[in-house]
Amino acid sequence: MLSGIEARLRKAERRFADRVSGVHRYTDDELDALIAWLKDPQPEREEWAVALLNREGMIR
Repeated sequence: MLSGIEARLRKAERRFADRVSGVHRYTDDELDALIAWLKDPQPEREEWAVALLNREGMIR
């Protein structure tokens, strides 16, 4: 069963699928780390998370 955060990320990926080419945009490590950060945001990792979300077209 997916957590709420995982389900929202999948929904957002489907919603913005046309913005970034490729089926597997995040690596498994990136996705795991992003989910962990979203569950427990650490200020020192915020810049990394924002850069990842921006890179994938999830935020601008």
